[in-house]
Amino acid sequence: MLAWESLPELFPDLAESERWLPLLRRHAQLLAESPVQTTTVKGEMVVARHYAESLEAYRLSGSPEAGVVVDVGSGGGFPGLVIATVAPGLEVHLVEARRKRADLLGEMAEALGLGNVRAHGERAEEAGRGALRERGNLVIARAVAPLPVLLEYTAPLAATGGMIAAVKGSRGEAELAEAGTALEALNCEHTGTKQMRSEVAGQMRVLLFRKRGATPSRYPRRPGMPEKRPLAAS
Repeated sequence: MLAWESLPELFPDLAESERWLPLLRRHAQLLAESPVQTTTVKGEMVVARHYAESLEAYRLSGSPEAGVVVDVGSGGGFPGLVIATVAPGLEVHLVEARRKRADLLGEMAEALGLGNVRAHGERAEEAGRGALRERGNLVIARAVAPLPVLLEYTAPLAATGGMIAAVKGSRGEAELAEAGTALEALNCEHTGTKQMRSEVAGQMRVLLFRKRGATPSRYPRRPGMPEKRPLAAS
């Protein structure tokens, strides 16, 4: 079981742990006190399942310290708000379809003094046709949807040359095998899969993709269509 004090030791490259560790603990407290349900993970498991996994996803995604990060399906702020906390030089956008959760994200960012965070209460398909389209240097998502669907959510938000990071469990490779049609349609390529360390979450991995060119104007399709009719080989 991971303790809060283990995080600086696991992530020694993240500077100023004396600043960000208390903020992460405060974030956990705010979530626990909120009437808005964002997670079923409770107690001692929270550090490992949410905070360590979020930091590991950030590490495996290249640990950018500047640029624009978009977190799709942020929920309680994982991994986007955690990333914003440890990398204050980033501009972080949290896309969360449930309005109450999006409002909570904004309130927590303000309470933590994170001026580099903006919460968006809208679906990914809407965000992908709005001001965030083609902006993300890194677009990241955790436990949101099967990969062919997830790519249609995330690719329109990535800048050309930007990276997409999909945090997946044991089905990640099987989903990748089903994502060829989506990758081709959305101008993306798989650049590698990185396993999380066993002391963090050995069953989890990060699938990485590069955006090769602009997203065709027809994507993303209208809300609900990516899930109803995934871009997968028939």
